[in-house]
Amino acid sequence: MICPKGCCARPHGKIAPTHAGGQSQAVTPVRYGSRNGWTLPPTKKQLVVWMYYAYFAVVTLGIYIPLLPSPWNLVSYGVVGGVFFLHLVAYVTTGSIDAAHPNVRTNNYSSPLPNIHRSQREFIFKNEYCTVCQAEVGPKAKHCWSCNKCVIDFDHHCMWLNTCIGRRNYWFFFAMVVSGVILLLLVVIIALFVFIEHYINPAMLRTAPQFQKVNAVWLLVLAGFTVLLGLNSLVRMTYLLGFHIYLLCKNISTYDYILREREAERDAEAALKEPSPDVDESRTPATPVETTSEIAVKIQSLAIEFERCTMAVGGGDYERNLGEQHDT
Repeated sequence: MICPKGCCARPHGKIAPTHAGGQSQAVTPVRYGSRNGWTLPPTKKQLVVWMYYAYFAVVTLGIYIPLLPSPWNLVSYGVVGGVFFLHLVAYVTTGSIDAAHPNVRTNNYSSPLPNIHRSQREFIFKNEYCTVCQAEVGPKAKHCWSCNKCVIDFDHHCMWLNTCIGRRNYWFFFAMVVSGVILLLLVVIIALFVFIEHYINPAMLRTAPQFQKVNAVWLLVLAGFTVLLGLNSLVRMTYLLGFHIYLLCKNISTYDYILREREAERDAEAALKEPSPDVDESRTPATPVETTSEIAVKIQSLAIEFERCTMAVGGGDYERNLGEQHDT
């Protein structure tokens, strides 16, 4: 299987040479395939997710739930703790599954892969064969350039998980989003209850012995910060959940949705460039734009005409005087 432009017709693990000054120069391969979301190094967004999860777990299970009156604290421990656990399991499972095509998962991810330029990436497939992964991947696979592997039923590459979402891990991803929305809703409700109850009946919050002598100011500040942070995260996660419910109803993937949006944008731009059918171009001719040479010729003609008029007024013969000027 050879790429139509020859950009991928090279051994596995090699990169096409770059030409500088008429000479070929080898380039050291720098891209590797990513097996799953735990491939090092972690992304910055992954670290942010881990810090968010640790923060909400500590402040909710270790601070706010112990402040609740009995038996609500025990109920909250069971419900919130269970949702925390389900969300963690869904997150770890989604990131641990290799979403690559079965024929690609047999490859050695520790070997470097070709680093193809964006302008040549559309030519890596030939008869359902990926020249980068060197495997038959079928019509429903797409090569993810972040993970550098072909993913079957590709949906999107999640930077928060540092892995691709495809057929093998999509429903775990969906469960992670659903549990995340429920978890954030519970965290916001508990933190908001603590914040409001402090002004209504603060004695009710002091059921835990370890908090009976603690200054309530930092608890209120922490509760307010948790509510704001939780609401911000809840809005984002709810939007993500609604978006994927919409995709499921339409039976399309995130990638398909993006392609349709890009196609709609191109059609809109093309429509703007087309002339309006209400305007009759034959009746509204475009004003010609004169070049510099045309303007110079017009100025010279006006100068000659002015000279002719001047000599006519002076009683001289125009042709004779013009000939004398040419002789001098």
